[in-house]
Amino acid sequence: MKLRKKAIWRLAGTTVVVLLLAGIAAPFISADRFGRRIQASLEQAIHRRVEIGKVRLDLFTGPGFSLSDVIIYDDPRMGAEPLAYVTSLEAPISLRSLWTGRLDFSSLRLVEPSVNLVKSPKGPWNFEALLSHTFGAAPEARAFPAIRVRGGRVNFKFGDVKSVFYLTDADIDISPPASGEAEWRLRFSGQPARTDHAVRGFGRFAGRGQWRPGRRTDDHLEITLELERSPLGEVIALLHGHDIGLHGRLSTHARLAGPISDLQITGDAHIEDIHRSDLAPPRGAGWPFQYRGRLDLVTQRLQLETAEPDSGGLPVTLRFRASDYLSEPRWGFTVTLKRLPLNFFPHLARDLGLALPEPVILEGTATGVVGFSPASGLQGMLACQDVSLRAPNSLPVRFTRAQFVIDRDRARLMPSLLETQEKEHATLEGEYAAGAQQLDLKLTSKSMSITGPAPGSGRLPGSESIPLLEHCRGGRWRGEVRYRCQAERRPEWTGDFEIRDSEIQVPGMADALELSSAHAALKDGAALLEKMRARMGRVEFEAQYRYQPKATRPHQFRVSVPELDAAELERLLAPTLSRRQGLLARALRFGRAPVPAWLAERRADGVLEIGSLSLPDMQLASRIRARLFWDGPGIELTNLEANAQGARLTGRLAVNLGRASPAYRLTAQVRSMTWMGGTWEGEGLAQTGGLGPDLLPNLRLAGSFKGRSVALAPEAEFQSIGGLFILTLPRGVPRLQVTEIEAASGQEVYRGEGRTDDDGRLSLEFTNGKKRLRLAGTLSPFQLEPVAVR
Repeated sequence: MKLRKKAIWRLAGTTVVVLLLAGIAAPFISADRFGRRIQASLEQAIHRRVEIGKVRLDLFTGPGFSLSDVIIYDDPRMGAEPLAYVTSLEAPISLRSLWTGRLDFSSLRLVEPSVNLVKSPKGPWNFEALLSHTFGAAPEARAFPAIRVRGGRVNFKFGDVKSVFYLTDADIDISPPASGEAEWRLRFSGQPARTDHAVRGFGRFAGRGQWRPGRRTDDHLEITLELERSPLGEVIALLHGHDIGLHGRLSTHARLAGPISDLQITGDAHIEDIHRSDLAPPRGAGWPFQYRGRLDLVTQRLQLETAEPDSGGLPVTLRFRASDYLSEPRWGFTVTLKRLPLNFFPHLARDLGLALPEPVILEGTATGVVGFSPASGLQGMLACQDVSLRAPNSLPVRFTRAQFVIDRDRARLMPSLLETQEKEHATLEGEYAAGAQQLDLKLTSKSMSITGPAPGSGRLPGSESIPLLEHCRGGRWRGEVRYRCQAERRPEWTGDFEIRDSEIQVPGMADALELSSAHAALKDGAALLEKMRARMGRVEFEAQYRYQPKATRPHQFRVSVPELDAAELERLLAPTLSRRQGLLARALRFGRAPVPAWLAERRADGVLEIGSLSLPDMQLASRIRARLFWDGPGIELTNLEANAQGARLTGRLAVNLGRASPAYRLTAQVRSMTWMGGTWEGEGLAQTGGLGPDLLPNLRLAGSFKGRSVALAPEAEFQSIGGLFILTLPRGVPRLQVTEIEAASGQEVYRGEGRTDDDGRLSLEFTNGKKRLRLAGTLSPFQLEPVAVR
């Protein structure tokens, strides 16, 4: 008994070794002598002409044969191109060949083939005609082998035109009906692709099911399809031909059942991580939804729509339609919204890369339809109800109703009534062009309050503050403003409006500017305020202001003041004129106060017109006019003209604000001054510094003078007189020094000089070489009397 067991085990082991050796050696043994018979059997099995290359025995997958360089030709009515080019074909022999004496194959395994599925213009697909032979009357038709495709490429052709779509890395199993059955079993997987677009990580597409062929009215197909989690950008590129910059993930599972001309579809899908291509994906649960539809494989028509959402889903319905999707794709989709909450959109907008302030609170609902197709682009209309929009540092706004029209890459807001928190109304309309990334808004108001000057006051959400109005506090405005924001360009406001009863705080001024009324215009980054009627402190004036950002001196103005009190002017300018820090600095008057940023950056150019400049007890000048240039801490008044005590004054005034207290330098000429019974003229340089009572003690005035027909004193009358002078007022006491005096009386010419003495009296002394003349008196009031000369 033991010997028998050992013999059996030795026999089994020997058999296994022999079979292994045979299986290893078989592929190296040429079987070309069986080529014609194998070719004939293949042609009989699949009813197509076949060409084969080399033939090798294959015991491991069979027993059978391994064929290389196989060409399977198609029905000539389907075109001249073969049905398949096969790198390697494995053909195991069917067991029934052992008792029928006929070479049949149990299956055909096509390795890395290129398969052409062809549809004639008026006929069926070539695979339909191929498989239909199984149900013929000939007994051999029942021997159709199972088909296995591994790593193949499946092309689609319509007549002689090859579709842009194909399947790559395809694995396909086609099992013929078993005995007593009429259903083919199908299983496939692969990656959809386009010939004009490189495949970059498209998820695997797989399906399995049964097909019962027959006439198109009674055939039946049941199949389940699954698309694993795939890049949304690749799915869109597959349909649209190129990436549109929208990324995310899509997965879906579907079931198809019915005749191939009317397949009923049910399924579910999941979209997540929606974002723009240049942004990181968001974190969220995504959007799951269910869908249903119909598919006609004969006419290539597909219809899909999402199921009605339950109470927890978004009230959004998506419909998709496609025709001739493999030959000349025509497709489109529509999105229907039914009172969709608007708070959904800020999250979506941020995921798509739109810059929104945090947090934006958007309330209300949207109802409408938006559709897209490659031919017509994006089209649609949305009606929004009870819209409320709030954002940090922005004006809260509300719309009872707002309507949007979408046309390709443009979304237009139709004129809509806007309501502010104060129950004021304005009309807002606008347009956004996605291609140019340009936003245009137009705001029209008959009367609206100005909320400023807090940061962003008067600003619409998503826009920048309105120039001019952003500096106003209180008051009202009416008119029209437009806002344009374009990618890589500075946002721009234009407009034409009026401002009334508002205040503007001007840096460096003690009081705010009280604006009674003005007309404003905005254009090309510039701002204009004209027909201004305003006051500051006790000073009333009319003005015009223009801001030109590209000019050397952006601030340009013209100010006309009927009456101006010098003391009030100094009070208003006190924050600009004096910047001493601390008690010690004010007492000892030393140190250089820092120049504030607003003063260092100020660049202004203007014209001043003053009707009358006065002190409380006297008029200083009238009809004053000058051109003002303000550059940081330096102010210069050029072309200065004024009337003073009947005389005409012209000159140039420079003010230095770089120190703790201002310094003044006036170069002036005086003409047509009537005094002492004659007419005078002169020119000089006046320098002083400080504020208020410091101005006179710090004054130093030097220059020259000329007079005609002058009577300085009794018996001191001159046809002409001239000279040089220096006037100072130390400790408030005037000190005058007159030199190089030359005076003419008749034929005589006198020369002399004069000065104030320590007691403050003024004395002048003249001589013509023969005669001496001495005059003495006071400076204030100016009065001289002849003094006897010893």
